[in-house]
Amino acid sequence: MIKQGIVPGKYAPPMYQSDMPAFSGVLADEEIWAVLAYIKSSWPQEIRKTQHEITLAQTRR
Repeated sequence: MIKQGIVPGKYAPPMYQSDMPAFSGVLADEEIWAVLAYIKSSWPQEIRKTQHEITLAQTRR
């Protein structure tokens, strides 16, 4: 979603309107990862733990 934005029919219902911009072509992949790491660094430890568990569950599918 960060790189491509919220694409109706792919990441959202068809005809979905969103203000979520795409950053593909604006930021390099490394820059996108750096922004996400910065945002995550402000999360409380409990939220980081919960997100880590969600990520593990998703990668095991």
